[in-house]
Amino acid sequence: DAVRQANLTHFTTAFPTLMGSLNVLGPNFLARSFHSIFSDRDASWEHAHDLSRAARGGEGDDSQANGETALGYGEILPETVFEVMEKIRVDHGGFSGSSDNNDDPSEEDSTCQSRQVVYDLGSGSGRVIFAACLSHPFTEAHGIEYLQDLHANALQNLELWRKKEEDTHTQCTPPSTEFFFTCGDIAKIDAFKLKPNPTLLICHATLFDNDLFACVQLTAENCDVGTTFVMVTKPLRTGFVTGIQTLSSRQYEMSWGWATIYIQRRV
Repeated sequence: DAVRQANLTHFTTAFPTLMGSLNVLGPNFLARSFHSIFSDRDASWEHAHDLSRAARGGEGDDSQANGETALGYGEILPETVFEVMEKIRVDHGGFSGSSDNNDDPSEEDSTCQSRQVVYDLGSGSGRVIFAACLSHPFTEAHGIEYLQDLHANALQNLELWRKKEEDTHTQCTPPSTEFFFTCGDIAKIDAFKLKPNPTLLICHATLFDNDLFACVQLTAENCDVGTTFVMVTKPLRTGFVTGIQTLSSRQYEMSWGWATIYIQRRV
């Protein structure tokens, strides 16, 4: 509708300027901003960890609980997200715009042409998505999570984000990202094709089994050229056939310890 379109236009023209000033202040400032939004215990990664363990009926080690290895919970820390986003900007040329095959090709709306979309496959409580959106002006953010309790927690965290957004909007801060959280199985993504196409795809694949990771691989191979991937522990297969290239890799801190993050791109 007209009001929504006016808000989106306002966002695309003003929000990048705001984000530019935030990025100058660096990851430490972004971390303080993040923790000011998600300061409640119910918004913490520890709470999400407890929800995951309870949903799987396990009291012991995450990787063994109820036999659901792929559902063990861990998060990329927000500080790590900010570091990775900065590395992509500085060392790897930033992000390309995202196409949307559902759009009318005759549409001349610049907001569609410059769409920036982030996905998190296995998004848990949504905190990684929120950290990514705090450090880059994505127009859309999509989180897909299998466990209902974690999905519900992500929706609660979205309310905290919107409350902060409303508070800052009174100070002329423009509206932010549109969020879409889905409770579903990433192994059943429709034809392994994400729509709209991701600008950035994040996947914490440490505990993914071979079958589940194969679905992620197919999804990545069906993304448009220019899509950036942030893969934890397990990199996507690279080469001429897959059309995926590794840009860099190094160890970063997670909620559970240290792991290698691979920054990759569809070429």
